[in-house]
Amino acid sequence: MMIITRSKMSQFHYNDWIRYFKKNNEHRLNIDFSKESILMPEDRILIQPSIRAFQRGEASEGRNLMRLAEIFAVKTGEKDYKEAVRWFIKEENGHSSYLKKFMDYYRIRPSTKSHLDYIFRAFRKLGSLKCEVTVLAAAEIIALTYYDALSKSIDSPALKSICRQMLHDELPHIIFQSYTLSHFPVRLRDKIFRIVLMGCTAVSVWAAFHEVYRAGGYNFRKYMWGNFNYLKQSIELSQKSQWKEA
Repeated sequence: MMIITRSKMSQFHYNDWIRYFKKNNEHRLNIDFSKESILMPEDRILIQPSIRAFQRGEASEGRNLMRLAEIFAVKTGEKDYKEAVRWFIKEENGHSSYLKKFMDYYRIRPSTKSHLDYIFRAFRKLGSLKCEVTVLAAAEIIALTYYDALSKSIDSPALKSICRQMLHDELPHIIFQSYTLSHFPVRLRDKIFRIVLMGCTAVSVWAAFHEVYRAGGYNFRKYMWGNFNYLKQSIELSQKSQWKEA
C-alpha cells in the first residue's frame, strides 16, 4: 500500500504540477520486448479483456475536461490550471500508448467499446469540474490496485515495466485531483457521493476482471480495502487545510 498523504507533492500548487509533468515527460518509458516469451493462451484469455478496457479508458482526448478547466481558471484566478490539465491528459494518453504497444506486440486488438468506460465518461460529463475530477480520482484509485495486480498476474517483463510506470504516475494523479477538489467546499454529501461512487465502481470492476485480481494476489476483501484506503487519503487531501500556502 503506497502512502498518498505523506508525499511531498501534497505541498504542490499548479505551477509545481506543470514542472512535475514536464519533467516526468522527459523520462518516458522505453518498453523492452527482448526478454518476452510467447504469451500463453491461458494468459491471453486472463488479461485481454481488462487490458483492452483500461487501454481505452486511458485514451480520452479530454475535451470536456479542458473546457471546464478554462472556466475554473477564470473563476478562481488559477491561471496555471489549464496548462497543468493539458500535461495531465498528455501523460494519461502516454499510458494508453504503452498498453497499445504491448497489445500490438501480442496482436491484441483494441476495444471499440467498453461499458465501464462509457459509464465513467457519462458521469464525468454531468456538467461540473468538481464531478469530473471526482470521477477521475475514483478511476485512478482503481488503476492503482489494477496495475499492481496486472503486474503479478503473468510472467511478462515488458508488462511488469509498464505497470511500474503506471503505478509511478497514477499516485501523483490522485494527489493532483485531490488538490483541485480542495478548491471546492467539502460537504458531507460530497464525501458520501465519493464513497458510493467508489463502492459501485470497485464492485463493477471486480465483477468484470476479478480473474486478473485473483491471479495478482488479491481477494475481494484486500481489493476493497486497498481502494477505500486510497479514497480515505484522497478525501483527507481534498480538505483545504491540508495544503500549505505557497
